[in-house]
Amino acid sequence: MDPRKRKTSAAGPGSRSPKSARRDSRTTRFNPATPQLLHRTTSNHALTVPSIELSPSPDEQKLRDDDIYKEIEQIESQLGGEEDISPRTRDRREHSPNPSTGIPPSQQFREAAHYNYNEKSDKALSEWSYCSQGGVEFEGQHIADVADKQKAKIYDLHASPERFLDEVRKDLEPALSSMFTKSELYFLPWTDLHNVLSTDTVPRLLQILNSRRPGSQYSNEELKEFANKIAPPLPRLAEDRGVNGQFRRTFATLILSKRESMIFAFVEAGFDDEQLLLVPFGPGLCAAPGKFQHLFMNWDKREIKHFKKYRWEVSPTFFAVKRELAPAPKAGSQGADGNVIFKRVRYLLRSTEEVLPFEGSEREDIKGGFAEVRFFKLHKDQQDLPRFTRRGQDNDIAVKTFKNDKKNSAEQREAYANEVFMMARLASIDSPHMAKLLAMVEVPRGVSHRQRSDYHLVLEAADGTVEDLWKSKDWEKYTKRKHGALALSKWVALQCYGLADALWKFHRFPKPDGDTSDKTYGLHCDIKPDNILHYKDWKVDAAANPQGTVDPVFGVLQLSDFGLSSFHSIDSVENHRVVGAFLDYTAPETEFLLTQSPAADIWHLGCLFLDFATWLVEGPKKYEDFCKKRKTTGLRVTASRFATFCPVSSNSPNESGTTHVKVNEAVLKQATKLCQHRNSSKFVRELCHIAVNYMLVMRDPNQTQKKDVEYSWEPQAVADRLTSEQVAEILKDLTERDDTFFRRFADGVLEWNADDVLPFEHPAWKRHYLKLNCTVEQARQISQRVYSGKSGSGLEPGLAVVEQPPSV
Repeated sequence: MDPRKRKTSAAGPGSRSPKSARRDSRTTRFNPATPQLLHRTTSNHALTVPSIELSPSPDEQKLRDDDIYKEIEQIESQLGGEEDISPRTRDRREHSPNPSTGIPPSQQFREAAHYNYNEKSDKALSEWSYCSQGGVEFEGQHIADVADKQKAKIYDLHASPERFLDEVRKDLEPALSSMFTKSELYFLPWTDLHNVLSTDTVPRLLQILNSRRPGSQYSNEELKEFANKIAPPLPRLAEDRGVNGQFRRTFATLILSKRESMIFAFVEAGFDDEQLLLVPFGPGLCAAPGKFQHLFMNWDKREIKHFKKYRWEVSPTFFAVKRELAPAPKAGSQGADGNVIFKRVRYLLRSTEEVLPFEGSEREDIKGGFAEVRFFKLHKDQQDLPRFTRRGQDNDIAVKTFKNDKKNSAEQREAYANEVFMMARLASIDSPHMAKLLAMVEVPRGVSHRQRSDYHLVLEAADGTVEDLWKSKDWEKYTKRKHGALALSKWVALQCYGLADALWKFHRFPKPDGDTSDKTYGLHCDIKPDNILHYKDWKVDAAANPQGTVDPVFGVLQLSDFGLSSFHSIDSVENHRVVGAFLDYTAPETEFLLTQSPAADIWHLGCLFLDFATWLVEGPKKYEDFCKKRKTTGLRVTASRFATFCPVSSNSPNESGTTHVKVNEAVLKQATKLCQHRNSSKFVRELCHIAVNYMLVMRDPNQTQKKDVEYSWEPQAVADRLTSEQVAEILKDLTERDDTFFRRFADGVLEWNADDVLPFEHPAWKRHYLKLNCTVEQARQISQRVYSGKSGSGLEPGLAVVEQPPSV
């Protein structure tokens, strides 16, 4: 009995509703334009069908009428010989979407037909990724490399032919569930396929099938030649056409369809594993016109239905990377000749029926506004990917799917193309704090190439985000260990440095050899806790991680989600307009002007650092309390913001009708509280000082970021935010301090005195505020105009002014 249960539809693919089956009695099923088909005479018999005038409605002409094709098939089977059809019928079959592959036969394997990128996106994708159809070009080389590890299935030599064939068919039955789609799909890994149809099993199968042939039989030499074509030795799959040049999958499909006796005819016709997935089937489950149509002449619909299904189930997608030799380094640049670089692969699925080898995972899906993330296990035999965690191939994969509907299909396609471009280009940054892309998958959604596709990014599944870490019970587990609080404090310092360093390399992108783009100034635009991934088992690479920021116990944090990110020239990087719901970490100038700059990323990172310090000192509950305390209403929504928009009282005649934008008072009080806390440390005090006084700074949005801001512990009026390079350098210096610097005051190593800290809300800090020469309501209207993209929107000169506080 079949170990799995298959769901079958009561109505087959060719079934039609009663309404569509009804026909006007005044119409006929035959076209006078096809007399050569309907009045053809052969030497054996003659068949004459009178032509009757056909007057179909426009809708009927568009229908792929199963009944018409059924009668034509019956006539053709009576006539015999090569099919001779009218131009109209041929055109209709050729241009109708293929219900088997989901792609019109004339457009199969043509990327431009159903992946209609614009020129800019297509160029970006092709430059930084390799396009593949099913990964077959990598599969043959991989099979050849691991051939010596394979163990062929051994069958009883004394079993009867019927029992032997039944055992082979049972072992070939695809039994692994693919959980990627809602449909019930199964797949057969290449290891099972090749171990069952081995170089020992195939010759015996051919002998059995040859003995059943009516009339003349093939000689032993001919059978040997057939066996070599069907199942060549595995090392040979790295040569010539690889897995496409064999007939293993074709043979397996025939066996599962109970048409194994046809293998001789298929081999003689050249119907190999490449043709297996190319042959189209027309309406009514009949083979479309072509050189292989005669192979299916006597098949019934059930057999063809099984053939169509099994051919994809024995051909699951194989995931790998494109390995290329790095170009020779330029004079004075680092690197060596002959280094192998990995180019991520963009998989264009060949059909709506193609099976991805994604097995189920226990993790719950994550749904967002623009995308959703689902988790799977990529079958270990269907991959040759360099994995990044210590779990290797056992680690789950995260599949990020861009939401795609009719209204924003092109918009989502561009978002996918942009994120692929960003992650592929950033892969040249050898940093463990940048998320790594495994592959890209593009799935045709419908049977027509004019319908949109679904776009997916495949990444290593993280253990969570930093937001999940901050809300988990890990803090209590870590801090209760001996020296746990010290180790955790040092890890937080290393992660803050690592993220700042990765952001600096993003802001000033170091072009690798061969990169011809002049846009080397990057913007992330969406740094927030949900976009910082936490991996506990990331591989430790001493060469790529000299600072030791990847900890074997606590793991590593990574920047991710580059959907809003972009690269710019030096002229455009300071005034990049982007629309998005940034919520808690929104930089104040983004609220009303919607412009992003490197300085906005610094604001986001400063928010992250203060939240990190809160979790480190006080734990998960107090972190959530801090989020509630800083909740305020911005220009569009209410969120836990780090800046507030305050209307100025009319009692101040010089300030009437203006709005002050300043750091949230709750943020300043929280920073003071952290520095005065007994669980604080010198490191925490310095981190709060950097974040609040040098990153959460009000700045003039009309000026470029200053590069000469002087960092000091003395209270001063800070003119601008630090650059990511400066933040990284300061934090790097902190990570090199001794253990005393990171120990909590509560441990008794250092004397604790809360009065040592000047409160952050004290006016001596000379904190700037941003004055808007308009009311909050007017600022809200400006923000809405900018958000909607209306012409003439934005701030007029002099509307936003940075003001210094009065001297103290």
